[in-house]
Amino acid sequence: MQITDAHRALADKYLYRTTFKDIPVPDSLLQLLAYTFTEEEAQVVNCLGFAMHGPGAIARKLKRPVDEVRPILQSLAERILIVGVTTKRVSLYSYLPLYPGVYEAQMVMSEKKIKEGQGEEYFKEFARLFEEFWDEFYVTIKNRGLVERFQIMGVPFGRIITVERAIEATPGLGVIALATDKYSEIAERNKSFALINVCTCRQERMLVGKDCQKVKTPSTVTCALMGLAAEGAIKTGVGRRVSREEFLEARARGAEAGLIAMVDNMKDPLLVCSCCNCCCTIMRVLNRFNSPNLFTQSHFEAQIDPVKCNGCGLCIKPCPMTAIRVENKKASVDPARCIGCGVCVIRCDKNHALTLKERPVHKPPVDNMAEFWLNRYFELKGRQDSFFPKLSLGAVRALSKINPIHLTGPRAPRLGKSSKT
Repeated sequence: MQITDAHRALADKYLYRTTFKDIPVPDSLLQLLAYTFTEEEAQVVNCLGFAMHGPGAIARKLKRPVDEVRPILQSLAERILIVGVTTKRVSLYSYLPLYPGVYEAQMVMSEKKIKEGQGEEYFKEFARLFEEFWDEFYVTIKNRGLVERFQIMGVPFGRIITVERAIEATPGLGVIALATDKYSEIAERNKSFALINVCTCRQERMLVGKDCQKVKTPSTVTCALMGLAAEGAIKTGVGRRVSREEFLEARARGAEAGLIAMVDNMKDPLLVCSCCNCCCTIMRVLNRFNSPNLFTQSHFEAQIDPVKCNGCGLCIKPCPMTAIRVENKKASVDPARCIGCGVCVIRCDKNHALTLKERPVHKPPVDNMAEFWLNRYFELKGRQDSFFPKLSLGAVRALSKINPIHLTGPRAPRLGKSSKT
């Protein structure tokens, strides 16, 4: 694998180093990119942005004949290394981030391809190199103090949806569940649901020879999508359409298996992950660097009634963040590590010593994807209190009110037909 200037430029692009210049480029990322992309392919991807363009416009930017660029774009899109769509016989292409994006696509593709006897060695090597990158990247930013910087700002890229049974098990204690806290209410606002065929994190761990300790059968793999993301998964064959009831049943199975419900931080999320601390890429980072609030937030945290607690310890094992300990026959919760998933609460179903309480500081999720990314950008830049961010976010909110199409929620369109509605 020869690392070229095109691969170095692509690494800068994936890490958004034009904005975040203090983020280092790990050698493992360069090796991953040199393995995945030829020099010519890396040059093409470097010319792409989030806006969709046809082969002609991309070829002009590259100063190359369109007949040379078109097959490269087609190959990249077929391998889901970029976004490619065809509408009215016109092909359009755009940039796809590494994570989330390229990584998940490769893992989802690997399950089907390997079953068909194709590309096993490629996918195993991709998984190994990505694992090395992820490990080196976060060790590096931890050593440079960047994890603490992000955690202090409380950048909420995702959020935890607390187990609904845990919310219901806390009556009369002042817990006020918002419309964004319960899957049943989130599901009620959506029209399209899909269960994906494979969990990307568990697939990657399997490819590197490390099986999941919690999920033993496919029936408990309950990662899902809603809205237009669900429609896209159904269309491409990486997921199957399910009814609202089947979606909620899958969420309940995940909770019983001790999986943590993590979503993107929007009022009506697109992505619905069912995470374990042995496979989930995010959960492993949160545990390893003692930074549970780095990527996620939740409305609640667990609390223990010392009078009811007998120190049985049944709540310790299911806790994904090792936030609970028992001393002198009494359990206690470390609020700095608790992510508010509620799994411990439903395990304490005899003494009811564990309940939930609202976090002292909680930021409600945003309404739409544009607002989501603007918030993240301004938070990371440390500019969320100035006039320009407030003006930008106000304009986005106003436009969302008149936008006829949303990615998810009640205004998201449903495509195609299904017998399961």
